[in-house]
Amino acid sequence: MNPINFTLARDKCVHCNACINDCPRNIIQNAGGFPGITPENETQCIRCQHCLAVCPTGAVSILGLDPANSLPLAETPPVSAEAMRQFVHGRRTTRQYHKHNVDRALIDRLLADTAHAPTGGNTCDLTFIVVDDRQKLAVLLDGITAGLERFAHPKTPLQHYMKDASRRYRATGADEIFRGAPHLLIASAGEAAYCGDADVVIALSYFELLAHSSGLGTTWCDFLKFIFDAMPELAAPFGLPLNRPFRAMLFGLPSVHYSRTVQRDRAAQIKTI
Repeated sequence: MNPINFTLARDKCVHCNACINDCPRNIIQNAGGFPGITPENETQCIRCQHCLAVCPTGAVSILGLDPANSLPLAETPPVSAEAMRQFVHGRRTTRQYHKHNVDRALIDRLLADTAHAPTGGNTCDLTFIVVDDRQKLAVLLDGITAGLERFAHPKTPLQHYMKDASRRYRATGADEIFRGAPHLLIASAGEAAYCGDADVVIALSYFELLAHSSGLGTTWCDFLKFIFDAMPELAAPFGLPLNRPFRAMLFGLPSVHYSRTVQRDRAAQIKTI
C-alpha cells in the first residue's frame, strides 16, 4: 500500500485536536503537542481524508493533497432544506431524450463529483463505464437486440418483455431498452468493495441527482442487468466483470419538461419503534 503522507504545517496548527477527535480509526495521536500518525498505524488509515477536511486552518495534509485545493465549507449547508426538498420531489425518470450528445466535459465533471459518493469502509473501489456517444450506444443496442432475438430462457426476469422489445425495435425502431437516451453509465464494484451491492446503487443515486442539477435526465436501467445475467456474452463490449456487483443508468438531455412535482409523501410505509 502506498504511504499516506500525513503532514502538518505546524505554523498553522491551532492545537484544537479536531483531526485527532474525528479520525474514525483513532490513529492520529498527540505527539509533542502536535498531531501525528506513527508508521505502524499508517496501515490502519482508510484514506477518508476527514483529518484534512476537519482542520479549521488547513494545516493538515494527507495522501499528498493540498488543503488549498479543497472547496471551502460554511457551517450552514449551501442548499436550503426547502430548495433540496423541491429538488428531490421534482426529479423524474426521463424516457424522452434529445438526440444530440452531452458535452464530454460535463460528463467528466459529473463523474468526478460522483466519485465523492460514500462507499462501505471507504474502499472507493468503483469503476465507471460510460458510453459517451449516441452512435456507439446505437451499435450496442443493435447487438443486444440481436442477442435477445436468439435467446429463450423461461426463468429470466422480464423474458417476455425482452422478446417484445426486440420485436418492436425491429418493426418500428422503438427503443424500449435504452429509451432513446444518448448515453449509458455502468457503475461496477471491484474486489476490494465488501459492500459492492450498496456502493454501486449509492454512486448512481448521486450521479442521478448531480445530473438533474445540470439539466440532464436519467433512467435506471436494471433491464440491462437482467440481459447480461442471462447472456453474459453481450457484456463483452463493455469490459464489465459480471462476477462483481454493477448497475446501469441512462442519461442525456431530456426532451420533456415537467411543470410540477408528483405527490408521494405517503408512498412509503412508516413504522416507528
